[in-house]
Amino acid sequence: MATSTKIKTRRSSSRSGETCDSFKINTTSYNLQEDSDGLQSAVQQNSSTATNAVEAAQDQAYHGSLWAKVERNQIPLSRNLMILLYTLNMLSSNANIINFTSKFLHLQNQVGYNSQGKPIYDIHIDDIYFVINWVITVTFLRSFLMKYCFGPFAAKFCSIHSRKAKIRFAEQSWSFVYYSISFMYGVYLYLDAPYYNNLDQIYINWPNFVMDARFKSYYLISMAFWLQQIFVLHVEKPRKDHYQMFSHHIITCCLIIGSYYYYYFRIGHLILMIMDSVDIFLAAAKMLKYAGRLVACDAMFVLFLVSWIALRHGVYNYIFYHAWHKSVHLMQDGECMVGSVQKRCWTPTVINTFMGLLGGLQIITCIWMYLISKVAYKVVIGVGAEDVRSDEDDTDFEKEGEEDKTGVFEENEGELYGDAYGDYEDEEDEKEIESDINDTTDIVIDVESEVSVYEMEEKEDVS
Repeated sequence: MATSTKIKTRRSSSRSGETCDSFKINTTSYNLQEDSDGLQSAVQQNSSTATNAVEAAQDQAYHGSLWAKVERNQIPLSRNLMILLYTLNMLSSNANIINFTSKFLHLQNQVGYNSQGKPIYDIHIDDIYFVINWVITVTFLRSFLMKYCFGPFAAKFCSIHSRKAKIRFAEQSWSFVYYSISFMYGVYLYLDAPYYNNLDQIYINWPNFVMDARFKSYYLISMAFWLQQIFVLHVEKPRKDHYQMFSHHIITCCLIIGSYYYYYFRIGHLILMIMDSVDIFLAAAKMLKYAGRLVACDAMFVLFLVSWIALRHGVYNYIFYHAWHKSVHLMQDGECMVGSVQKRCWTPTVINTFMGLLGGLQIITCIWMYLISKVAYKVVIGVGAEDVRSDEDDTDFEKEGEEDKTGVFEENEGELYGDAYGDYEDEEDEKEIESDINDTTDIVIDVESEVSVYEMEEKEDVS
């Protein structure tokens, strides 16, 4: 009887021990899971801090570069060049100086008059001076309007107090104004063009085309605008789609310059109208986004999406198809022949090069269509349209508002353009940047230390 009692006691003790061991294992497993979650959270937090430190270092490197210095002085540089140019042209008594500066201010190579008695022009190498003048002029107009018109408008009428939001709003306001003017003037020229509603006239009688003053000014100013876009893309702080935009601008400039040189400016005119019309809705949607008008932004985004698909994928590809199948046939008289004397003639290489550039532009457009579709999905599910170009903190209005609640631009020219114009950050921000950079090494050490501690605890628990 005593023996039986001892056996029961031992079994009971054994079961109690197993239960205790099981409890310890479960507790240890829970603690390990908790430690693992804590470690993962700490690693993610430290990784985020390290990323911020790297970005801060990149910002610091940019703000000390030559590009940033040019960005900070766009208004005075362009203004002084314009003053010098106009002063020399109007006040100089030297005929050579007057003739040279006139190339920057007036269209060149007039070849006669049309049936209405208006001057007509042909292309000429001296057209490059007119383009250079307008690159300078567009640079000045963009910087001046952003500082003295669009920025104050954003603060006073749209209640935008975030520094970065004001910058972005001013940028998109400039884009909206330019594209609107360019598109309306392009339509005005198209309604009076011989190829209005007749694509065959784009190539018939090529290359014996001439331009009136209106069309030549329109095309050369458009060329200057896109060349200036490349300048802006490099002087400003790079964004996450820098290389996509750079590729787009390079292809666009090659198309405009090449089409002008080879007398394909009629099809170039159509392409410019297509691109400008869509960009009007895009700029308007972004303006509403930065102004916090989210419902209106979503509505404008829908219009933008419809115009993008219809024009940049529908009409654009129809023009591409027409050029691919009919241009060579309609320009038979312009083919390069041995012994023939023509101001321009085409070869298969020339045609294929232009078609390749048009195709490359469509490929970039398709890539953007993919990004736009992601934004459209967010609009459908109720998240709202988001600017895929901007950095994550560009629309963080509340956070920026804590730093800048003045509601107006500072007197210092540098305050308008935030990071790039003038002193890009105050002393506290500079100290924070230096602190983030110095803490990067400590972050790595902390992460390694936490991983080591976790591994040691795991080994002890297992043993």
